[in-house]
Amino acid sequence: MTQDFSTTAETLPTGTQGAAGPGKTVQIALRLQPVERSDRAIVANVSTARLNSSMVFLDFGFIEPQAMDGLTRAVRSGSTSDGKLDGRLECRIAMSVGDASQLLQQLQRLMTARSAPQHSFAATDTPESFSLDSSPGLQ
Repeated sequence: MTQDFSTTAETLPTGTQGAAGPGKTVQIALRLQPVERSDRAIVANVSTARLNSSMVFLDFGFIEPQAMDGLTRAVRSGSTSDGKLDGRLECRIAMSVGDASQLLQQLQRLMTARSAPQHSFAATDTPESFSLDSSPGLQ
């Protein structure tokens, strides 16, 4: 996985502007190396987001489709339900509010590109541009 990080020199932390000068774009190529089984895709069909003490927690889970189908049938037939459904927590991610904001922007760009008729939505090796966020967070 390779990513390009882009930012203007004005938003870089003090002492990191270097030769770029104000208003110039700085790009940093980042290659994330998988560790253990981190490169395996996690299938999730449910997600939640919580804000807690300046951190955003993203939970990705999986509910068996048969359980959802059974619940839908029960509701349509008028059966009573306790309103509970069990699923598996597949992954929990904690990130700073700034990092979560950057993720939101990336997702919005992906969805815009996906819905645009002139673009095809396909996985490519083209790196995504990011803004550097100087806020402290789990990286």
